[in-house]
Amino acid sequence: MKKFLVFLMAGAAVLFLFAAPLSAQDTETAGGSSFSTSLNDDLYVIGSDIFITEDVKGDLVIAGGRIDVTADTAQDLMAAGGMIDIRGDIGDDIRAAGGSIDISGTVSDDLIAAGGQINISGSSVVGGVLVLTGGTIEISGTAEEDALLSGGSITISGKIDGDVKIDEVESLKVTETAEIAGDLIYTSSTRANISGGAVIGGEVKETIVEKAEAMAPKTGKSPWALFAATYFGGRLIAFLGLFILGIILIAAMPGFFQKFNQRMKDTLGYCVGGGAIVLFGVPIASGILFFVSIILFITIIGSGAGIVAIAFNTVMLIVYGVLIYLSTVFLSYLLGKVILAKTSLNMDKYGWKVLAYLIGLVIIMILFSIPFAGWLIRFAGILFGLGGLALVLKDMLAQSCRKQ
Repeated sequence: MKKFLVFLMAGAAVLFLFAAPLSAQDTETAGGSSFSTSLNDDLYVIGSDIFITEDVKGDLVIAGGRIDVTADTAQDLMAAGGMIDIRGDIGDDIRAAGGSIDISGTVSDDLIAAGGQINISGSSVVGGVLVLTGGTIEISGTAEEDALLSGGSITISGKIDGDVKIDEVESLKVTETAEIAGDLIYTSSTRANISGGAVIGGEVKETIVEKAEAMAPKTGKSPWALFAATYFGGRLIAFLGLFILGIILIAAMPGFFQKFNQRMKDTLGYCVGGGAIVLFGVPIASGILFFVSIILFITIIGSGAGIVAIAFNTVMLIVYGVLIYLSTVFLSYLLGKVILAKTSLNMDKYGWKVLAYLIGLVIIMILFSIPFAGWLIRFAGILFGLGGLALVLKDMLAQSCRKQ
């Protein structure tokens, strides 16, 4: 299970770090989105329920709760969601990460997917390499090159025209309808269930490990290897979380990002000062408020006010933590915009905004990871970002009061 989670993170990294198409003409964010007209450019969609029913001439990038693609995509398809069902034909690669993934169409090149349940149906044809990591994997379709797999339970009943390499599996079943042109190589704690009717053109190379050994953490040659894996795994999770949050916020509230950038440009000194006031002032105010609420609780008359004070204090600390976390998102976008400012790119397009954010986030995450100095840089970043956010919120509140 531990190894599966590592592969799942790797699949998510492939999906988002290498989502190269950045010249999107169409971008949607909604609770539910349906596209029923042919699109001649790249398409980015974020929503809860997403249905693509007509062809996309460029790349298709989707993130949502439920994703249903019945149309064809001329180039890459990249998807992240709870339930993903892809029945159209894809002109290039598929990169997907989700709870359940069903593939029924033709994929011209590689298929890379990570999820809880993955089903490659009998009607599907994958023209490139098949790379799957999941809890349950069922392959009934055709892969015209190698298959690289890892999961809890894997069933192969389709046709693989190359080798099948399974890094680790708890239960492997090869049915009588399966055809593997090359070798079947797998590692497991139990021997595979290979039907006598299955056709395997190469050799079956198995590595059976003891269950205790399979469950034990693989630390490599030294404790430093485990430390590195844990550290960089944490960095990857942090990066992905910020990147996904950022691309959603950029699409949902572009005006706020513009106000933040303008505030930082016009009043940088005030932003630093405001950040220091908020960063140190909120914990002090929280301590005082907590002390006051305890005093109110002691008195019968003030017990109700004490409850209100504690509730307000809790909300204030939650908002405080959220703003600190968001400060990295807004700073990354600002840094990326500054770097791309002198290019000829149209920064009004969502795709180029995502590129700017990605560039800025990579730089900031690298700076934050520098030993010793990284903490000082992070502290400075929080001062700048938190101050800018606080001043933008103050401006919006003042404007709202003036209108009233």
